[in-house]
Amino acid sequence: MKGRGFFILMALLFLAVAALENPGQEIQAKQLGALRTRIRGEFGAELPPLPVPENNLQSVEKTMLGEALFFDPNLSRCGTIACASCHIPEKGFSDEQQISDGCGGATGRRNSNSVYNTAYLSHFFWDGRVQTLEQQALGPVVDNAEMANTWDNVISYLESGIHPLTKKHFPEAGKFYKKYFATVFGGEISSTTITKAIASYERTAVSTDSAYDRWLKGNDSALTPAQKKGLLVFFGRGKCSTCHRPPNFTDSDFHNLGVPNAGFEIHEKFPYNSEICGGIPKDVDPGRGEVQFLRSSCSDIGKFKTPTLRNIELSAPYMHNGKFATLGKAMAHFESIARKTVKPPVGELDQQFLKGSFLFGGGGGEAQDIENMVEFLKALTGTQLSSPAQGVAPPILK
Repeated sequence: MKGRGFFILMALLFLAVAALENPGQEIQAKQLGALRTRIRGEFGAELPPLPVPENNLQSVEKTMLGEALFFDPNLSRCGTIACASCHIPEKGFSDEQQISDGCGGATGRRNSNSVYNTAYLSHFFWDGRVQTLEQQALGPVVDNAEMANTWDNVISYLESGIHPLTKKHFPEAGKFYKKYFATVFGGEISSTTITKAIASYERTAVSTDSAYDRWLKGNDSALTPAQKKGLLVFFGRGKCSTCHRPPNFTDSDFHNLGVPNAGFEIHEKFPYNSEICGGIPKDVDPGRGEVQFLRSSCSDIGKFKTPTLRNIELSAPYMHNGKFATLGKAMAHFESIARKTVKPPVGELDQQFLKGSFLFGGGGGEAQDIENMVEFLKALTGTQLSSPAQGVAPPILK
């Protein structure tokens, strides 16, 4: 017992000496402990139960039908563009392009939104013009810059297995849809049932169990030293959690971050600019200010939805126009905001950036802030979905 007591005493002395030699680590450990307690109390330790509308309850069969529709390019006029062409699970449900390609070489005007954790959002699209996943799924099918189809054509294909424009026949897809629409919706094939099924699949794209989540639950070794430093900045002087509130890392609100034009903004893409707030430049994206019932509200010009940061590492490029190719470049933009060198293409920067309380990098922060923040954002990478084995293709009846 004496020998055991000696070793315990020596271990305690070693820890005491280590604490004296590394007071910074001891201070950081206390800060992290206090922060963990605050996050748990203020935001909660995990995502809440999945919100599901009463008129579109989840089921295995409905999700399988929605997945098939999501990956089927025959919902497009050209027969080559599926929802999954622009929202690829392995790429964070984005597609690595600034703006995505549509049928016939058409291009959109905004970066492809991630689908991860959108089940928890209250507004959809970068300007928030619709309020449900079902409403969101209605748009791309008939958008000329995307799938460029009509609902009549889509329904005809799903009922017959024959693409009405290319005249190609997909008998297995026809059998699949006949079976699953009968099981899930009593055989009804309409824009309503189609979008309900797609929304049900999208609600399964929930990412959890990231390194951050494991740290929050008590695993101190889940985060690297750099990630812990980034975490302290995120919830501290960087004020990132003001807009990116855990557990979903978004406030579901809209903000003007002064993101520069990406270079593809032309007035043909923004036909309503002359109607917004008495007229704004033709070649800028007005963001939420373009939504019809907000066009007279100057305060909404240049504002865009706060995206979730869950799996953000996977969904480059970043911002509404894909202006920043990497997380590092996106963080450098926030450093420029902190330096007060950013002027928005339209509208005014959010007030929180004008009060001098946002300290980051060369703007009142520390030299390693960008690097540490990038590492922390990687700690938000969690569970992921995979594309089906056949990829972007009509479904096969099994």
